[in-house]
Amino acid sequence: MPIPILDDQPETADPAAASLVADLDRLAGQPCVGCATSLCGHAVLFSIALGCKDAPRCLGCLAATLQRDPEELREALAEHLRHRDCYSTAWAVACTRENQPLSWQPECLHAIPHAEQPVAQAETPTTAEQVASEWDAGDLGCGELVLGLRLRLNALPGGALFRLIARDPAAPHDLPAWCRLTGHRLTHADHPVYLIQRKEN
Repeated sequence: MPIPILDDQPETADPAAASLVADLDRLAGQPCVGCATSLCGHAVLFSIALGCKDAPRCLGCLAATLQRDPEELREALAEHLRHRDCYSTAWAVACTRENQPLSWQPECLHAIPHAEQPVAQAETPTTAEQVASEWDAGDLGCGELVLGLRLRLNALPGGALFRLIARDPAAPHDLPAWCRLTGHRLTHADHPVYLIQRKEN
C-alpha cells in the first residue's frame, strides 16, 4: 500500500528542503553512474540520503552497491525519508514534476532492471579491537553528515572501527537508520558519541 505524503507541499523557503530541490534541479534526468539510465527525482533523493550526491545511482545500482534486495531497500529508504520534513517536501516536488500521484511508492521506482535476483547480504564484520579513525562532525545534519561519514568510512578497511561525534539532534534516529541501510554496524550509541564498524568489502 502506498505511503501517502501528508500534504501537497509546495517548494519551500526552508533551507534544507530548498537545497534538496536545487539538487533535484541539477541531477534529475542525469545518467546513473552505474548503468547510465536516466535518474528520476526519487532515485536522486535516495542517492542523496545515502551520501551519494556526487555519484547518484538508480535504485537498482544503489541496491547492488549496498548488497541489498532492491524492493527491501526501496521500502526502508522511503520509511526513513518520510520522517524528514525536508525530504518529504522534495519528494512531493519530484512527484509533481514527474506527473505522478503523491506517493512513497511512485511508479518510477517499481521498474528495477538490475535486480531480478536478490543480492545476498554481506556477513556482519568482526569486531575491531581499536578505533581506526574518528571525526567530530559538530552540528552537521541531514545529507552533509552522512556524506562526510560515507567518505571517511570508504577510506577505511573492512571491519575497521570509526568514532563519530555528531551533535545534530536528529543523529540518534538518523545514524542507526543509515547504518541499517548501508550495511555498516553501529556498535555504540551514546549521543553525541557513536562507534561504527565499517562493513566488509
